[in-house]
Amino acid sequence: MNTMDLKLNREMLSMTRTILDASCEQAVEKDFLLPDYYPDIFRVLKCVITPTVQSHSINGGKLSFDMAVLIRVLYISQNDKRINCIEQKMNYTKSFDLQGDCGDPMIWLTPKCDYVNCRVVNQRRLDIRGAVTIHANVTGEVTVPIVTDAFGCGIQLKKVAVTYPAKRLTAAKRITLIEELQLSAAKAPVGTILRTDCRIIPQEHKMIAGKLVTKGDAEIMMLYSCVTTDGETMRFTLPFSQIIDIDGIDDTFTADVRITPAGCDIIPKSDDSGTLECELVLLVNCVAKKLSTCEIVTDAYSTCFECEAERCESKLDSESIKLSDSHSVTAKLSCQEGEIRCVHDSWATLSNVTSRLDEEKKAFIISGSVTFCIIGRNEDGTPLYLENDSPIEHEIPIPENVNGEISISPDLCIENCTYYLADEATAELKADIKIGGEMTIQQTGTMISELRVLTDKPKEKNDKYALKICYCNESDDIWEIAKKYSTSITAILEENELTDDKISKQGMLLIPLMN
Repeated sequence: MNTMDLKLNREMLSMTRTILDASCEQAVEKDFLLPDYYPDIFRVLKCVITPTVQSHSINGGKLSFDMAVLIRVLYISQNDKRINCIEQKMNYTKSFDLQGDCGDPMIWLTPKCDYVNCRVVNQRRLDIRGAVTIHANVTGEVTVPIVTDAFGCGIQLKKVAVTYPAKRLTAAKRITLIEELQLSAAKAPVGTILRTDCRIIPQEHKMIAGKLVTKGDAEIMMLYSCVTTDGETMRFTLPFSQIIDIDGIDDTFTADVRITPAGCDIIPKSDDSGTLECELVLLVNCVAKKLSTCEIVTDAYSTCFECEAERCESKLDSESIKLSDSHSVTAKLSCQEGEIRCVHDSWATLSNVTSRLDEEKKAFIISGSVTFCIIGRNEDGTPLYLENDSPIEHEIPIPENVNGEISISPDLCIENCTYYLADEATAELKADIKIGGEMTIQQTGTMISELRVLTDKPKEKNDKYALKICYCNESDDIWEIAKKYSTSITAILEENELTDDKISKQGMLLIPLMN
């Protein structure tokens, strides 16, 4: 078998492959005994479990990660209306077996609390039981040699133009910010910190030779109790600017950068000066792509010889569209223990966020749940905690004239949560949700990775005539007709004075034979 007369041009195409998409559960159990300096427990207002991923790595076909679970319990004593808070942090190490091997993997780990139960055993002891689920998604890059052109041996090629990621770079970095915060002069000194929260406001992502520069603000909120007042809130803004080394990156790339808080610890200084020390941990994940275009061969035959072709299924990230949308959701919280006399703090959290494609609406449907919370006091000064869930459903329309499969990776965060008292026992809350992330368009199809012409198997020729007549139906593909009769598509178009490779109406077609 001699194929020396056939010349092939190839291109290495990068494709994204999912090598892990799985979840695991971690039980959280704690028999908690109060330290001596804490007052006795009379009633638990709320027990919250907050899981965060601290670090991750891939070694020996396994994805390993460290997770911290913060347990926070708000309670009151029998003869004291002050809100107390106890905390306990538990650390776990988990792992997943990877389902394959890819270069430059990108890791997304999403932990969530499934449930938590807190039982008061006695005035000094709590029994806490809960569970956390961690969803892991790992994608990597594989390169495949694809035939882009061929010459000789009467070869005929069917080509399509594709846009593909010529280069894909990933990076992950853990950032620790330690700053001193100062209470305003009008605020009372911090007694017990009841709740902290952090929201990341990205400002700028800039790519220069070999580096990614990311800037933004970390907006920190703190609710605390003190001796002189019922409850106080403070907000601080910490600007940050970080340089992340990424070999090969420059301003020709587009980047999806996501920054998530992995911990926010605030500790009051002991000198009663109103100074606080804040340790904020941020996880930065970046996927950068440089797109290129080329023509690839999707089908081939020879007018002279039999052919053999090796094919592979392709899924190329051809385009990414940044998501920028917003959604609002409301809820009512009713107090069953009298009137709501004051509200110390109100907030909202997101959970169970998923997305699905609705082909009828031609849109992605983002759904999930928002938990609204209030800490306040009733008319006799007794602390109260109110909570209610509201579902969310938001449509992201698919752009028109999209060629290929579409996937979506939304990134939702609560921008702010406001409230007003509708009556003495009811508060109405509203949460504004910012929707970011990306919509990715993928070109799918079959590509030829190897092509051989069997010169020892020539096609039969008929020298008695040079034309055949073929009766065609509307929308028949001229490529398939040319392939059937071992002639060229150019010869058919010229012979019949056609300009389109689809038959426009039923009728007769002249087929010139390649004798």
